[in-house]
Amino acid sequence: MSQLPKVMDCSPSGRPLRIAFVYSRLPFPMMRGDQLTVAHLMAFLAARGHSIDLYTLDMQGELTALQRDWLASTCRTLRIYRQGFGGILSGLAAGLCRGEPAQVAMFRNRALQRDLATAIDAGQYDLVYSYYIRSAHAVPPRLAQAGGDGQTRSPVSFLAMQLSQSLNSRRIFENERNPLRRLFYRLETALCERFEARVWQRFSRSVLIGPADVAKVKAVCKAQGQPEIDNWVYGAHGTDISRYQAATPEEIVPGRVVFSGSMLYQPNVQAALWFVEQCWPRVRAAIPDAELIIQGRDPVAEIRELDGTNGIVVTGTVEDVGVNIRSASVCINPMLAAGGMQNKLIEYMACGKAIVATSVANEGIIAPTDTFCLADDAASFADCVVGLLANPERRDTLGKAARRYVEDNWTWESHFLKLEQAFFETIDAASRKRPAASGHPEAEPEAVPA
Repeated sequence: MSQLPKVMDCSPSGRPLRIAFVYSRLPFPMMRGDQLTVAHLMAFLAARGHSIDLYTLDMQGELTALQRDWLASTCRTLRIYRQGFGGILSGLAAGLCRGEPAQVAMFRNRALQRDLATAIDAGQYDLVYSYYIRSAHAVPPRLAQAGGDGQTRSPVSFLAMQLSQSLNSRRIFENERNPLRRLFYRLETALCERFEARVWQRFSRSVLIGPADVAKVKAVCKAQGQPEIDNWVYGAHGTDISRYQAATPEEIVPGRVVFSGSMLYQPNVQAALWFVEQCWPRVRAAIPDAELIIQGRDPVAEIRELDGTNGIVVTGTVEDVGVNIRSASVCINPMLAAGGMQNKLIEYMACGKAIVATSVANEGIIAPTDTFCLADDAASFADCVVGLLANPERRDTLGKAARRYVEDNWTWESHFLKLEQAFFETIDAASRKRPAASGHPEAEPEAVPA
């Protein structure tokens, strides 16, 4: 894996902003989709000339000396807060009393929250950007109504929800086999729905990946008797098309099928097991020497047990995920759960691969069906894989169309420029709404609990 994000191909904006970036864990190593996105977004913001103060926890990541130096040079201020086991437990206990999802409660940190509030009160920021709902509690309520003026006494606030966590949790629950984990995800889904329907109201803007996530948040707002979310903007992420290059013919291994993703993440685990149990026997019956590579960090026991059986190789963590992706004759994305978008899908496309994917896998990307094969039931999915393995011309056609689609639509810069424009528009709108100094201030709306 590359230690650092790509160097962004963009010039300074000419309108520098002072940004508080709030995140729940270290952005390195870039082995989770959110770490990858956060690191690249910071790289983009710095390249555009914005000042970044990063507020984050020392959880679920680690920094090499090179990465720490990069953060120190990219950020105006780097604030990493200790969140030990005791902090996690106390956060979970307090969150239980508040009716918060576990994925929110465990990331509560009073020192981070206090320091951010102090800096906001001192007028240090134009924008507060909170990544994922698990960081939302750190941002003081009602910055959405505070607005900003030309002197930025009160910043605007963005909540990067990205995916609907209630949609994500519900799908995991519906596909979970283990009774205890199923019970946990059932409870977490209910708590996510309650939290998600309310938390967006505390922010100037909410950022969501695509229509499926917006529709789900609107639905939970209605079910919870809350106003329908109306402050959302789209904010997808991209990929590094210089790193994920189209495969050369010499790199491709005949009969090889690749599934890539963190094998600790439950939706990926569920997808891999579904494909192995429901689809792979049909593929192997048609093509006996077909090989399945399951690559991704920290595979759980259920995935590790597949290694060496029926033509399956489980790699665990690899140095460069692009190597195995490029070697594939066919890449698969058999997602049954998860919300938001699938980084693996655009990485496959950037490598010019023939792909079989489910509708769930394509929800956040909405790739046209001339760039991949769409299949949602086991028989159709397996038949698509078999058909592509047997048809190199079809693989080549799909792979070239997929690469063109990513080049035209899915670079990091193209999506981040749209997000930056939303920053400017929101700040300008807040400035216009703010009453003049000689006028009467607007009444402060009633606070909405998180």
